[in-house]
Amino acid sequence: MPQPSARSFLGIAKETTFGTAVAATAFIPVKDMKPKEKLTLLPDKGMRGSMVEVYDEISGPIWAEYEFGGDVFPDTLGWIATGVLGDLATTGASAPYTHALAVLNTGTAQPPSYTLSDYYAISTRQFAGTKFSELGLKFNGDGLLEYSAKALTLASATASAPTPSFTAVTPIAAWQGAVTIGGSTVTTLIDGECTIKRPVSAISTADGTQAPVALWSGPVTVSGKMTLIMEDDAQLTNYLTNAKPSLDFNFAQGAGAGAVQVKLHMTKCAYSGAEISRGKDWIELSVSYEGLANTIDVGGSGGYSPIKMTIQNAIASGTYK
Repeated sequence: MPQPSARSFLGIAKETTFGTAVAATAFIPVKDMKPKEKLTLLPDKGMRGSMVEVYDEISGPIWAEYEFGGDVFPDTLGWIATGVLGDLATTGASAPYTHALAVLNTGTAQPPSYTLSDYYAISTRQFAGTKFSELGLKFNGDGLLEYSAKALTLASATASAPTPSFTAVTPIAAWQGAVTIGGSTVTTLIDGECTIKRPVSAISTADGTQAPVALWSGPVTVSGKMTLIMEDDAQLTNYLTNAKPSLDFNFAQGAGAGAVQVKLHMTKCAYSGAEISRGKDWIELSVSYEGLANTIDVGGSGGYSPIKMTIQNAIASGTYK
């Protein structure tokens, strides 16, 4: 019998040891889940006197890719943000706690690994060794703040279905965001996006196992786009003069222990493009940008970072990492 996709849910938990699956300790509301098992096939092309090319396919290394996304819930976003950036410092004696995130630059510079638990009615599959390769945030003035996530994982295995428990925190409406460019408040931003990327590579060795010995995270890059009502030439001038202004997207709601926040701060942004558009009844400016590494947006591990991310919620220290 067919199974309803609406019954699906996604759980997550941090791992003590890379690749050792653990039961879900938190559950992330999602709109879309796309697991992709990646079995490498090694073709046998040894000539055998016939006009054919491939005689067999031998199983090679195996791992998986996982993509998911939905509306931003400020307490569950911390899992992905920590998994991409790696440097996490949590402050506060009680809710709301403040989580400051930047690029990890000490030791192996590797962010933590997680286990994803994908329940799809038929079964539950655990994707251990999850290393996040991308976190994208996007918004427009008449919608919700949204996210997308990509990860590389070890091949999945079946597991017992967990009992989900979802956050009571609500998503953030984009109209509650505050935008600052070059230290000045901007009230003309129609929509925007920011994507934090870092390549994750599967390292396979001749060690008697089909799984990679490591999923290795590379360097971080940050880029994005903005669409603004063009009331003056300020942002076009930033592009033409290569001004590299600071850029802040700050989304916050609630008060007291229920206060939540998602803030992106880039001290140094290079505009890589600026295009005037007259496709509507008003003039717009589409800007693309890149967050540049600097020594201000760093965490406790020092070095350089192109972005500092602040998340405020009721999640205590030691949860995400």
